[in-house]
Amino acid sequence: MQAQARLAETRSFTASYEAQGGSPPSTTVIKVYRTPSAARIDVNESGAIVRIVVNDSGTYSCKVASGAAPLCVTLAGPGQDLQPSLALQLQLQLLFTSGPAELAKGTGFEVKPAGSKSAQASAPAAACYAIVSVPTNSDVAPGTYCFSDGLLVSAQFRTGSLQLKSLGAPPVASDFTLPASPVPLPSESPAASGSSAR
Repeated sequence: MQAQARLAETRSFTASYEAQGGSPPSTTVIKVYRTPSAARIDVNESGAIVRIVVNDSGTYSCKVASGAAPLCVTLAGPGQDLQPSLALQLQLQLLFTSGPAELAKGTGFEVKPAGSKSAQASAPAAACYAIVSVPTNSDVAPGTYCFSDGLLVSAQFRTGSLQLKSLGAPPVASDFTLPASPVPLPSESPAASGSSAR
């Protein structure tokens, strides 16, 4: 798992995933843009797109909806951790941002081999790992994760799953441009997506 996570930190790609939730049942399309220095995750929710962007200047959440001006808020400054409540809300998205670095360190994780998965969506066959327990306040939830050369191709959690549907070329710099100037996060506003891996 640590070797796969180290590869994940170096990957540049665009990919589409389907997230299945079980409480209540739901299906969400997630698009991921990632390079070693930046990440963007677009989540389709209720007719709008919630966009998380992480780069050298900080972590941001933007809401882009048809007929409305986009809104962006700053979730954390450069190199800062998210507030625990925000990290829990964004746990699915963190698999593509801070998650790989945490898994690469491996500290506090209990991991067991969980077989393999056949090639799919332009990705070679994947090796799977069951993360049985995680450290306190981890950005990674317990579950079974399948990686192909550092690319996450699927994840199965207690109440949901994530599945790679398509894999594209590396993103370009403009993909990480915020659609609006960010404002500070209101103290009681859940500006982030509600997609959680738990």
